Amino acid sequence: MKRSLVSRLAVTAALALAATACAGDGSDGGSTSGAIKVGSINGITGLFQTPEVPQAVKAVFDEVNAAGGINGRKLELISKDDAMNPQRSTENEVELVQSKGVVALVGSSSAVDCGVNRAAYKSAKIVSIPAVGVDPACFNSPDIAPVNPGPFKLLTAMLYYASETLHHDKVCLYYTTLPGSGGGISDAIKEWSDLTGKQLAAKDTAVGEGDPTPHLIAAKQAGCQAVLYNAQVGPWFAQAQTQGMNNVDFIMGANSYTDANAKLVPSGMRAYVGTEWQPYTDVTLPGNGRWAQLMDKHGIQRTAFSQGAVMSADVFVQVLKGIKGDITRKSVTEAFKKMSPIDYPMVGSPWVFGPDDKHNPVQGSRFVKAVDGKWQVLPEGFVVPTKK
Repeated sequence: MKRSLVSRLAVTAALALAATACAGDGSDGGSTSGAIKVGSINGITGLFQTPEVPQAVKAVFDEVNAAGGINGRKLELISKDDAMNPQRSTENEVELVQSKGVVALVGSSSAVDCGVNRAAYKSAKIVSIPAVGVDPACFNSPDIAPVNPGPFKLLTAMLYYASETLHHDKVCLYYTTLPGSGGGISDAIKEWSDLTGKQLAAKDTAVGEGDPTPHLIAAKQAGCQAVLYNAQVGPWFAQAQTQGMNNVDFIMGANSYTDANAKLVPSGMRAYVGTEWQPYTDVTLPGNGRWAQLMDKHGIQRTAFSQGAVMSADVFVQVLKGIKGDITRKSVTEAFKKMSPIDYPMVGSPWVFGPDDKHNPVQGSRFVKAVDGKWQVLPEGFVVPTKK
């Protein structure tokens, strides 16, 4: 174990030295001619796979390039797969930022990138606009601003929906806590309590993938009217039906928002999901029509993650078009730090980067409900938690 740790530290140190050595070789995003190089770190293989994300970003860039590019310069996306491996993610950062000289990172969708690379982004004075922010570091860095609310702001919105929209007094949480996310869950619950003055009736953040019966019995005994849940859908709802919990509102996070999961909710059970963008299953919603057409044109899977990819590429392009003079890493970073908010129809609040030390600009969630094996979009629009 000690030898393994020493080896990892040695690799990290070597990478840091390599980055320092490259910093002054002209590969710092300073080119003023040729293609505008843009980086992205994605999960293509490994446990967190989002192959549609870099495809969707490239589709937006191809659209821009076909129209003449940015001031006559083409956008070139360089996507690297980190396979949810921290060491590989660090290597990706060194290659993109130091060797390739990208001007920014756009549309990243890695579960580990923000945590392992945030210091390097700060040192390089480069901005990252992830399509999918996952871990807390994505929302607590001066140089990273995702286009999604993220799992913790989404949790606040879900709690708020349960207590303020569905008007439940006994709101409960039964969650699986992923490594490094415990603090984010606690912060989300506190934010909800501060906004509403309410407390959870029951809380269990150690729900595993085993038999859900003990958790559901505990929820019944606590008198839970709404239960927030984030693990496997099928076994949970099958057992909830067996327990006769048809009068409970179960509210799940964006990870459960799939066509397959809608089919797993038994008839008569009440299941909701909080989405991060306009629900992708309804192409008539604001912003979804153009996204759906772009995905279909390029043969890319329609998913919520591909929505985030298109949004991250769109806001990047909009900011670049406002830059006067050469487009370099320095001018791009400055433009994002000084930009005005962008109203984007697929999310619940304006998106902005700005000069702050941390960024979580997208605040709202829109909700869908499982009805006859499909997700039905609810009429409230985006729910943005506010002080009552």
